[in-house]
Amino acid sequence: MSARQEFLTRAKAFEARAIARVIQFAVKTSTNLSRTVLLGLAALIFLPTVPERIDVAVLPSSVMPANPLPAATTSPIEEKSTPTSPDEAKINPAAPSPPTPSIQISESKSAPAKPPPVPLPPAKQLAPLWTDDQVATAKAVCSKLLDNIPVITESLPPARQGICGAPAPRELRSIGKEDKVAFHPPATLRCPMIAALNTWVSDKLQPSAKKHFGVSIARIVSGSYSCRNRYGLARAPISEHALMNAIDISAFVLENGKVIRVSTGWKMPHEKKGDDSAKADAAHGKRDKNHKIAASKLGAHDLAPRDDGDKVKANDSKNESKKDAKEDPKIAASEFLHEAHDSACAIFGTILGPDTNAAHHDHLHLDMKARKYHSICQ
Repeated sequence: MSARQEFLTRAKAFEARAIARVIQFAVKTSTNLSRTVLLGLAALIFLPTVPERIDVAVLPSSVMPANPLPAATTSPIEEKSTPTSPDEAKINPAAPSPPTPSIQISESKSAPAKPPPVPLPPAKQLAPLWTDDQVATAKAVCSKLLDNIPVITESLPPARQGICGAPAPRELRSIGKEDKVAFHPPATLRCPMIAALNTWVSDKLQPSAKKHFGVSIARIVSGSYSCRNRYGLARAPISEHALMNAIDISAFVLENGKVIRVSTGWKMPHEKKGDDSAKADAAHGKRDKNHKIAASKLGAHDLAPRDDGDKVKANDSKNESKKDAKEDPKIAASEFLHEAHDSACAIFGTILGPDTNAAHHDHLHLDMKARKYHSICQ
C-alpha cells in the first residue's frame, strides 16, 4: 500500500468518527430539550396561579411595601368597652372588623392633556425687517395720496416692533387749510388712513358741525398706534392699531371751546332713562323696537313713534325735530355724532361705535382694513 492510499484511508476513518460524534451530540441535545419542555409543561399544570389580590399579611418582610396601607386598628380598651347609654348603642352598633387592606394591581391612568401654550404678544413675535423695496413703494404711495391735499404730517422712519409697525408711517398733526383740525395727540398712521381721514373731516364732519353748532371743529381727541391684539386678548387676531391703520376718536372740540364727547353725547336725552321708564318702553313690544332701528339708520333719533290714527304730517315732524335740536344742545350733539359715524361707513373699512359693544362705549373706531365685499359699519 502506497503512502497516498494509506493517507486516504485514515482520512475516511477520521471523517466517519466525526460524523458519528456529531450525530451523538445532536441526539443528546434533542433529548435534553425534550425533557426541559416536559418539565415546563408539568410546572404550568401543577403549580398554583398568581392571585389578583395579594394579602399583605402573607407577604414576607423582604417584599413588604415601603409604606404599607394603614390598617384600621382598635385598641383592646375600645374592643371591650360598651355603650354608656341606649342612644349611644344605636349610634355605634357593633360591626364586624374591617377587611385586611390589600394591594390592587390597576392600570395607570393617562395624564390629562396639557392646554395649548399662550401665544406670544405681537411685540415679541419675530418678523423680518422692512425691505428697501417695501419702504420705497410705501413712500411712493404717500407722495401720491398726500402731496395735493391740505394735511400737515411728519415722515417717520420705518417702524417694526415684533409683527407691528409700517414701512413708511407718518405723524398726522392737522387736516384742512381754512378750517384746520388739529389731532391731539398727533396720530401715527399709514398714508391711506390719513387720506381717508382728510376726506371724512373735510367733506363730512365740518359741514355737519356747522349745521348743528354753527361753528367748525378745531381739534380731534384720538388715539392711534398700539402694538396689541384686538381688545388686548392673547388669542385674538392682531389689531389694525398695531399696523398703524386705525384711529380711535373719543371727542371733538369746537372752535368755541365746546367739547362733544362720544361717551356722553351719543345717546339722545330721551334714551337716558331709569328702570321705570325702561319697563314701560318694554311694553310697547316689537313695533317700538323696529321704529328705533329705522330712526337710527336715518339719523333722526328724536322722532317719536306714530300710531296709525295719528294725524301728524311728515313735514311738521321734521320741522319740530330741527327746532328741538336748536333748543337742546344734547340733541344736536347726538345727531352730530351719529352723522359722523354713518358718514364714515362709505369711506373706511371698519366703523365701530357705542352701539357695537361695551368696549366702544366712549369712542369711534375707524380703520382701513381691506374688506372683500363691503365695510363693517356698526
